[in-house]
Amino acid sequence: MVDNATRHLSRWYGLIMVRRLGLVALLVLLGGTTWAAERTDELKRVVNRNTGYAHMTRGVNMYTLIALRSCVTENDIPVLTHMLDDRDYVMQLAAAGVLVDLGVAGQRALEAARSRATDVRTRSVIDDVLRERSPDRRPLKDYPLSERERKSIRGCAPKR
Repeated sequence: MVDNATRHLSRWYGLIMVRRLGLVALLVLLGGTTWAAERTDELKRVVNRNTGYAHMTRGVNMYTLIALRSCVTENDIPVLTHMLDDRDYVMQLAAAGVLVDLGVAGQRALEAARSRATDVRTRSVIDDVLRERSPDRRPLKDYPLSERERKSIRGCAPKR
């Protein structure tokens, strides 16, 4: 038999837990998006602003990769890895192309994403990028562009 003190204590504990869960839910709803989601959206805008169109088809070109690479550091590897799971093929290509340019850490992230990938297209994108990497590959920042071409690349928005 449970005494009144134990019953009162468990009811009080239950009320506190319900209030805490409600507070957490409220904070999640009011907090909106996380930093990673905001950063992903920002990088997607960079890709979309610098996507090339050839033969009525949207695709990735060097401007896309250079613009995206100019916006990211090794701190953005988790965000780029998440972009590999995007349904948009152009986002997958751009993220993979920049990850391979981020050196050993980016290549490790690509290999880990390859092992987790569930669809054939994502694995294919990652396999292609890993297969094309080479020690003599020129970094994206060193790609030869004229001053006019460099000015036409629209990278990340300036911080406010």
